[in-house]
Amino acid sequence: MSAPVAVQRRGLGFALTVLAVGAAVLASAPAALANPATSAPRTMSQPTAIQPAASQLTATPIPTISGVPQAGRRLTASPGTWKPAPVTLSYRWKVNGVAVSGATAATFTPSNTQVGKRVTVTVTGTKTGYQTVSKTSASTKPVAPATIAVGANPRELIVTKNGRWAYVANAGARTVSVIDTATGTVIATIPLGGTPRALAVSTNQKQVFVSTCSDEKIYALNIATNTVAYSFQAGACGDLVATPDGKSLYIGGSPSLFDITVATIATRSLAEPIFTGAPVGELTPSADRKKVYLSNGDDYGVLIIDTAAPQGPLQEFNTSHPPIASAPSPDGKTVYASLGRDLLTGPSNAVEVIDTATNRVRASIAITAPGALTVSPDGTKLYVLSTENNTIVTISTATNRVLSRIPVGHTPTSLAVTPDGSKVGITNYDDNTVSVLPVF
Repeated sequence: MSAPVAVQRRGLGFALTVLAVGAAVLASAPAALANPATSAPRTMSQPTAIQPAASQLTATPIPTISGVPQAGRRLTASPGTWKPAPVTLSYRWKVNGVAVSGATAATFTPSNTQVGKRVTVTVTGTKTGYQTVSKTSASTKPVAPATIAVGANPRELIVTKNGRWAYVANAGARTVSVIDTATGTVIATIPLGGTPRALAVSTNQKQVFVSTCSDEKIYALNIATNTVAYSFQAGACGDLVATPDGKSLYIGGSPSLFDITVATIATRSLAEPIFTGAPVGELTPSADRKKVYLSNGDDYGVLIIDTAAPQGPLQEFNTSHPPIASAPSPDGKTVYASLGRDLLTGPSNAVEVIDTATNRVRASIAITAPGALTVSPDGTKLYVLSTENNTIVTISTATNRVLSRIPVGHTPTSLAVTPDGSKVGITNYDDNTVSVLPVF
């Protein structure tokens, strides 16, 4: 009789255990229902709709840019053929990697503020049911300055002291173009009897003198009327410098080749020439015109002429190669010289920085085939034409480091800075144009 009792007790214990577990589950159920996030994960989920993957476009070519990258000239994006057609295309133009506001058409025209920078275009293709794709073109060359059409073979450029007018000597056309610097347009073309070589503005800013080579004359142009006021025989042609007293013109050439011809303006006659002892090259005046710098290729130096005592001894600064052009800093403490080719060592491809106090070369700046050069009115920048590369190189005078290399026209021959320093004009001999570089 004892065995059945034991079995009943084990059955009762198991039943009590099951009841206890069930009570615990029921006790926790309201809390779990009140906060479903704490409940155990469901072992079964509701079925969801499966979205099909977007297809890929079969042809997404890299776009190209056609046109000349130049301020004022239109560039056009060529997107190529995107497939499967039709694909909706959109455009985004960038300058130096920065998106240009509003530039979302298939064409884009760079402005003066974008000179020296590179342009790209990004084309984006969209089509319903397909993945959106964007492709970016290669960069253009740096944007070139805007140009002004002048006469054939512009040789030299000068700007009046007030910055209002620029005059261009057109050697191939035997004319002088007059440019309104505010509008960038040619307002007059003055015919001459000879081939213009060089220009100089009179001290009183009422006339522009022109040296012509085919007839070896000096022409005086009236700034007020843009007509020839008079001319006289000079017997030579070359660079021109008007002395600060307004009485004389220095002409960089003479029958003997070793003299600077001097013309007396009032009498339109020739005075005693200045003997240099070397073939006369380029003449460059200081800012106040009290000194004239002469590039002396034969003696590898830059001669300094004092306009107050032109017949006195000439000071000379030495260079390592024949100088072909020179430019003084506004304070006269530095002379920059573009160096040419030495018969033994070849081209220098450099501009030398000469300390006028010590007559020592302070630095050498690497520039391929440097030509004409000038210093900004505030003395902070040096501009040099690279004749082989058809570029204008901007240099910091504080560090002697190149700041930019910007393309101009073919065969740049001369340059001039406006008195306020805001623009640089460059004559392009083979393009019959003047490039106008904005300074920032």
